[in-house]
Amino acid sequence: MISNIDFKIIDKHIGCLTLSRSPFNALSSDFLLQIQNIIKDISKNLDCRVLIIKSSLDNFSVGADLKERKIMSKLESHKALDIFNNCFNSIENLNIPTICLVNGFCLGGGTELALSCDIRVVSYESQIGLPETSIGIIPGAGGTFRLPRVIGVQNAKYWIFTAKKFTGKETINYGFAINCVKFSNLFDEGMSIAKDILKNAPIAVKSAKKAINMSLFETNRDQCLKAERNNYKITLKSKDRDEALDAFLNKRKPNWNNE
Repeated sequence: MISNIDFKIIDKHIGCLTLSRSPFNALSSDFLLQIQNIIKDISKNLDCRVLIIKSSLDNFSVGADLKERKIMSKLESHKALDIFNNCFNSIENLNIPTICLVNGFCLGGGTELALSCDIRVVSYESQIGLPETSIGIIPGAGGTFRLPRVIGVQNAKYWIFTAKKFTGKETINYGFAINCVKFSNLFDEGMSIAKDILKNAPIAVKSAKKAINMSLFETNRDQCLKAERNNYKITLKSKDRDEALDAFLNKRKPNWNNE
């Protein structure tokens, strides 16, 4: 199998996963399985504390590989959706922060992939949306679940019901992305965010992500606060917590050891 993905540590503790399935990063089953397997490896890589996900092509992803989907039976289509969901869940569940850099077309499953990341940065030139209702289906890989949590219920319904495409700048108004920049500045903006994250204790960042994500799937306030407290306890027991206090008292920058 030819790999359409590249992963490497590009700076101290910053990993970069680059998608390059020409010409449009269409999400075939094999491609999604490749992504999921690499995400699994990254989860074990202690040297990677922040992950950037981007495309090497002119587009981030146009979504599902419709050529593959066209020849599938209905049963095979259901199985394909399982592969989508398993891949995107693995990204969402990754214990380190993920930053998605969106350029060009980011549609359907491409948008759902971006939604599975923690932070999104888009280029002015990008076109983003969930066009599924225009082809007789609905978003089936987490779009109806994640989009309302990111941009709000009414906005998500508007996006999905109308099947409109939005420019990168327009998505900022909805809260889809944290920033919109020129394509030439997209990678640098992602790196800047990653470096800001790395200034903080890695165990604390991981614990915060876990607590936040747990509250997204739990409606009971007491259970959410319990999850927060449990993750808070993890940080209190860490050596990095002691390092932070010592650094504060001695007026120096902390040296995080991820312990």
